Amino acid sequence: MEANFTEGAKLMKFTFTKKIMLIYGGLLLTVITLTFLFSYLGTVGGLRRQLTETNYALLKQFDQKMEMAFQQIEKDLLELTNDLDFAYFMGNVYKDEPERYASFYAINEKMSSFLNRNPHFSSIFVYSDKSGNILSEKTFMNKDISENKWLTEYLNMKGYFQWLPTHQIWDGATKRDVVTLIRSYPAVSAPGHRTGLLAVNMNEAVLYRMIHDIYEEGYQGLTFVIADNGDVVTHSDKSKLYSNMKELPYIERILTGEKSGSFGITLDGVKQSVFYKTSGYTGWKIVSIVPESQAYGPLIVTRNLLLAFTAVMFLIAIILIFYFSIQTFRPMDLLLGKLSGKYSHQKIGGMSAAHQSFSYLETVFDQMFLDRENLERQVRDSKPMLKWRTVMDMLVGYRTDYSMVKNHLEFTGGRLLPEWFVVVTAEVGKEGGIDPKDEILYTYALCNVAEEIINRENAGLAIDIGGGRAVILLSFAEGDEAQNHLRAAALLEQILDIMRRQIGVTVTAGVGRCYQDMKDIPLSYGESQQALRYKMMTGIHTVISIEDLQTTDSQDYLQFVQRIDRILEALKQTDPDKMDSLLSEAYQAAVRSNLSPDLIRQFSFELAVRALQTVEALGMNTDELKGKAGNLHDRIHQCENWRQAEQLVSSFMSGLASAIEERRSQRGKSDTIDNILVYIQEHYSDSALSLDQLADEFHLNPTYISKLFKDHAEGNFIDYLIETRIRASKELLKDKNIKINEISDAIGYTNSRSFMRTFKKYTGLTPTEYRERILANEQADD
Repeated sequence: MEANFTEGAKLMKFTFTKKIMLIYGGLLLTVITLTFLFSYLGTVGGLRRQLTETNYALLKQFDQKMEMAFQQIEKDLLELTNDLDFAYFMGNVYKDEPERYASFYAINEKMSSFLNRNPHFSSIFVYSDKSGNILSEKTFMNKDISENKWLTEYLNMKGYFQWLPTHQIWDGATKRDVVTLIRSYPAVSAPGHRTGLLAVNMNEAVLYRMIHDIYEEGYQGLTFVIADNGDVVTHSDKSKLYSNMKELPYIERILTGEKSGSFGITLDGVKQSVFYKTSGYTGWKIVSIVPESQAYGPLIVTRNLLLAFTAVMFLIAIILIFYFSIQTFRPMDLLLGKLSGKYSHQKIGGMSAAHQSFSYLETVFDQMFLDRENLERQVRDSKPMLKWRTVMDMLVGYRTDYSMVKNHLEFTGGRLLPEWFVVVTAEVGKEGGIDPKDEILYTYALCNVAEEIINRENAGLAIDIGGGRAVILLSFAEGDEAQNHLRAAALLEQILDIMRRQIGVTVTAGVGRCYQDMKDIPLSYGESQQALRYKMMTGIHTVISIEDLQTTDSQDYLQFVQRIDRILEALKQTDPDKMDSLLSEAYQAAVRSNLSPDLIRQFSFELAVRALQTVEALGMNTDELKGKAGNLHDRIHQCENWRQAEQLVSSFMSGLASAIEERRSQRGKSDTIDNILVYIQEHYSDSALSLDQLADEFHLNPTYISKLFKDHAEGNFIDYLIETRIRASKELLKDKNIKINEISDAIGYTNSRSFMRTFKKYTGLTPTEYRERILANEQADD
């Protein structure tokens, strides 16, 4: 019986201990598996998206580069055909042979000059349908004996111009593979009314070089361009020129699919990733085929590291489970050993192996994150984005070390001098409406024009910051603050003139002050944005300097300008009598305070600007109102005394009040919203007041009440409630015996800190500062 007990104890010991170890180990391994699974999906998935976006960005960069070159040549070609000699040639109206040859020579000189200005293009043909003659910069021929009879096929083409995929021409000296722009003559003429054509040819090799220049050395992928019918435009494999690739399955998928996208294929047994984009200008498809080993090489390395790391962690986990399980269940083993009358002490070896495993784990972990950081840095610091990021870092004050900035800019082809910086914020005019694509194109053109003008004698950069705005950063090698500020304004005048004359776009620019140190660039940037806000006063297509704006740091002025809030409140209430009274009091107070004429003008500017902003906040279009008022900036400057300024501003404000009243009368009244507003005035001190409470009180849907506020109260519920509470707090603050936290409770705030934060946001002052100012004004009046 004793033997049976001993064997049973051993069996119990083995079964119980092993079961606990298996459950404990299984849970631990499951946690490790899920942890690394989520890490794998997050890391590899994120890197895959970044790498895909990088390939799309490269295709987009080539598309923009090609589109800019093509649009510029089209524009230059239109300017070229305005010459009278082209009209004579196309119409074949010459008095005699000497006049004909003189005209031919003049046209030839103009075409040669045209090609010198546009080095991307190799030749130009001028074809007259009247005479059948074809003239190029190298030769003269008749279509019947020329190898360029293909020109006549496009005389009756649809549209005024067409880009042809790669084909072969004879330029008078040799045969070339070219991409051609065909343009009708006259420039705007329908089929049957044309007298000729112009054709500008770009060597196919030049177009391919545009692609090649975008990609870095060691790129193993294949990038080519095809027309919308599958014809090859340019290709690294020149044997594929003049061929049609439509029959290839992946090409057919590109031609029939979305405008841009990516998918995987297998070519010659190798997995490849296909990225493509459709040019919005030519309609051509830009295709990039990259071996997955290159496109996702860093991703594969990271994946393998994660898998190796997981395997190591499994091994370490098993060792740790075995070791700690023995230690954990050792007392239990002792108990079972005593029960069985036997105990075999198994000595565990030293910790050297465990320490080695942890050391290896730490090394693998560090290497994995180091590889990830390096990969993210490479993606972030790619050339298309590095310039924009560097400039933005300088504007916000993140980069202040010129030596570090210089290296980044030289890598992207930018140039900046080490001192004397001026920041300009420029905005493309949007009058009459502008398509977002055109807005981007105009801003891109503005940046190019700005850099070209600035870098002739100085150094500077320009970037697109979105919304039709660009930031232009100028630097100068010599001079002082005043001289360089004037130089910057003069350069801006040139840039605006070129944008209007050559591109037909108006641009308004705000110019910040000149600072010697790079660390002060954010100050100049903020001043340029502040200056640009005054465009509603100065009008569009102007250069607004921060130096032209009057300083407002006078303590008397800062106290005096607080009156604007009450005037604007009367404007919103469309109470003309109260508004005129407050306006008259403000100007009289300015005179009593001995404010300078410049500060009185500045007060007039600021009141007009904030009044316009108030009207715009009510959802009204102010373009017509500003048009009727004319250039308020100049008109206020021309006022000879404060009474004229008061009369001008009063007239302007009355016009705004009338416009608000007219809109409200068209919108009609609502008894429901009136009752709701009365209820809010009576219960704003209730901290629980909300849309849901109003819905319960008036038996309406909260969404419907919100819509009523937008339609009839010109705002939303929460803004109206806050404004009501702030107005009530201002009245209570006049009594110096009431504490701030008591006022907070009285107007419905449960937290005095929340009240003080909201009050300062709406008034610019803390409640204590506001009370001190009110009491100081009352004492001054006494």
